[in-house]
Amino acid sequence: MVKYRLLMLAGSLFLFSICFFIPVGGALSAEKTEILVGAVNSMTGVEQMTGMEQKWGYEQGVADINKKGGVFVKEAGKKLPLRLIFADDKSTPDQAAAAMERLIKVDKVDLLMSTDTSRKNLAAAVIAEKYRVFYLINILSPDLAEAQHFKWAADFCYNRGNACRMPFQIWDSLAETDKIKRPAVITEDDLDGQYFRDKFQYWSKKHGYEFVVVDSAPVGNKDFSSYILKIKASNADALIFEGPPGDGITCLRQAKDAQLKLRYIQGWKAFWPTEFVKAMGKDADYIIHDGFWSENGGNPGAKELGQRYTKQFGKDSVAVGLHYATPQILAMAIERAGSFDSARVRDAVFGNEFKGTVMGDIEFNKGGISEIPCLGLQWWKGERMPVWPPIKGWKLKMIPVE
Repeated sequence: MVKYRLLMLAGSLFLFSICFFIPVGGALSAEKTEILVGAVNSMTGVEQMTGMEQKWGYEQGVADINKKGGVFVKEAGKKLPLRLIFADDKSTPDQAAAAMERLIKVDKVDLLMSTDTSRKNLAAAVIAEKYRVFYLINILSPDLAEAQHFKWAADFCYNRGNACRMPFQIWDSLAETDKIKRPAVITEDDLDGQYFRDKFQYWSKKHGYEFVVVDSAPVGNKDFSSYILKIKASNADALIFEGPPGDGITCLRQAKDAQLKLRYIQGWKAFWPTEFVKAMGKDADYIIHDGFWSENGGNPGAKELGQRYTKQFGKDSVAVGLHYATPQILAMAIERAGSFDSARVRDAVFGNEFKGTVMGDIEFNKGGISEIPCLGLQWWKGERMPVWPPIKGWKLKMIPVE
């Protein structure tokens, strides 16, 4: 009898421990002291430089949120700070997937943020989908994201195909005396270059322009003389160039030596690094390049963020605003959801708009996709001035031709 009573008492204590001491589901919110945000990041490997910029943007965004006490979580009845946990993807897709697995299973993060390339984000998103943890991506072309039909990942980025439309939109906006009539295009001779070349030709026809030269050059090309002679013979008045920065610098230097007269030059990848201005000096003036973000775009906090970055690193950035905006959006979504539960935060992002970020107003469609504009930025006296989409305060400068 005594033995029976002891067994009954042990069973009761066991049930008591299950009911009252083992946390389950949403019961954790009131006990949480912080929200764990995981970020897959290229901390080593060939993409370490862009990973560092992304990491800095995340850290600054989270620090600024936490300075205000964190994020108000309704179901917790208080503000909670965000705590970042980074996992190195070593600049490869397979390691991005491994890093994501570690953040979810080992670090037990509540929510997740983007790494810095499309291919790594696609690999990481597969793991987020597997474990049903919300993943906010900021570098993945929306056409690629839409094809995946993600349920647990949202994406805001510019569409690489639609970005190729920009020069023709700019040309359409020009006064009649500045109209471009004989454009030329050179892209790198690889799959990336082929994609851009096809899109440039597609949009040129849509807007009523015809290229007088369409060509491709090997990556690392040291001699653009044959291309320049062809452009010169065609009487081209504009050049679109897609390729790595070193090739862009080589091409423009040789074009100057050959006295090639063009009224408009725009590049993808080639002309955005600060090193381009250092190499070209005054010859960088008038050149237009692509970008995710500009501190001169007039968005809330953008100028201050850009100055903060320049003060620390001695150069500016065309992407750090994209990264800073990611925790901004995540924090707004948590407050809107009243919870840091992945499903509820996801639902607060899909089909909703987030106003006043350093990227401006970001609106996601019902599939969790937001296509932001690709910026056109013009170098002028060492600064990047926004020319597309057009804003007040700066007007596109055409290259003077003597």
